[in-house]
Amino acid sequence: MVRGCRLFLLFTSYDMKTLLIFIGLLLSASVAAAGQMGATGRTVPTPTRNVTIFTELENSLADAVQKRDVQAIDKLVAENFELRSGTAPGVPTAREEYVKQLLQLPPLESRISQMAVHEYGDLMMVSYLWKIGVPAGSGLAQSAFVVDTWKRNGGNWQLLVRYASPLDSAALIPGAIPPSEQSLRKKI
Repeated sequence: MVRGCRLFLLFTSYDMKTLLIFIGLLLSASVAAAGQMGATGRTVPTPTRNVTIFTELENSLADAVQKRDVQAIDKLVAENFELRSGTAPGVPTAREEYVKQLLQLPPLESRISQMAVHEYGDLMMVSYLWKIGVPAGSGLAQSAFVVDTWKRNGGNWQLLVRYASPLDSAALIPGAIPPSEQSLRKKI
């Protein structure tokens, strides 16, 4: 007991303040680091500015399709747009057919996750996982891996090319023409 008291008395009030500040900083840093951890114990990534921008653009396009807002679709989808589906990559779906196919579908709920954006000047490559609430038995994919190419046109971004491949057993991407029509068009 006497030894502990002597050791305690060796610290001056200045040293004690420094020690307490140091301990406080360590505790606050560990609390802040723990707050950044997700449920799995890994850090939670912060979306980049580009991911935020293109998540909003992709959601705006999905909203325009749900609302059947052709003017908004025209603003977001380039005139020379084409869709390439992983089930028939050699046969593109042109813009007119893509929009027609989308507008024939009932409004679908969809969700985007795991987005990455790569910037190349006025071109942006946007990849993401697309979950689609399609009716059972519709033959449409419930999830797809999508790579979109967006091009800056003036002050706006427009979707130029969409590459989409289903991740489930369904063969058709929403907006793509049916495989039977794709093979007919390819032969002509």
